[in-house]
Amino acid sequence: MTQHPEVNDALHDEQPEDRGLEGFKLVGWGLLCTLAWLVVLLVTGLIVRMIDDSGEAISETGLLAFVIGQGTAGLIGWLVLPRLVLRRKQRTEIITWRRPTSTDARWAVGGLIAIYAVLYAYIAIVSAAGLESLEPQSTIDDDRLFVHTSVMVALGILVIVCAPIYEEAFARGFVLGGLKPYWGMIPAFVVSAAVFSALHADLGSLIPFAIAGVILGIVYLRTESLTAASMAHFGFNVIGFSATLYQQLG
Repeated sequence: MTQHPEVNDALHDEQPEDRGLEGFKLVGWGLLCTLAWLVVLLVTGLIVRMIDDSGEAISETGLLAFVIGQGTAGLIGWLVLPRLVLRRKQRTEIITWRRPTSTDARWAVGGLIAIYAVLYAYIAIVSAAGLESLEPQSTIDDDRLFVHTSVMVALGILVIVCAPIYEEAFARGFVLGGLKPYWGMIPAFVVSAAVFSALHADLGSLIPFAIAGVILGIVYLRTESLTAASMAHFGFNVIGFSATLYQQLG
């Protein structure tokens, strides 16, 4: 007895996908997106060197190019390319925003309070243990960035507007939302939190920012949109940037 080709095709389509492999493929795409981010940063560095080829302190134009390059790298590597990858997989809905609702606002405020509670608890613990070297450091503590008004404005746009968009798109949408169907809730949370922590490239920020990544992930999944998580991230960066600005100019 022979089966018709249509029956064989149907049986083939019903074969379960290798979910673990699909998850690793997504991680691979994420690494390529991050590589693109790094390439843009390297190009930015070359542009800055071309602008300031005298070898002296970086000029206002060079600093402005540096900040704009940072923002461009993030938008390309952690927003545009991930959306293109998900479009191929027909899953662009996991990187979406919507008009904020009252529910989004409540979750954003709650997430922001939780993040600061974790941050201050962590600082208190490492200070009591005499491990001041493990305290979180600002990623924008370079005082040269606060010398020129144009650079400060560009930096403010980068930190307050751009970063909450592309970091949430990548860490929460692409990584957490992308891995969850393949690897399950806990592994997806672990990877996304680790990614978010690593994005800030500071030893003292590893633990508190990993926990912050978990909090933002909960906000993202509970609201089924990046809106509330981005709002909480926006609030955190506004407070942090304002404090740094006050410290540098006060």
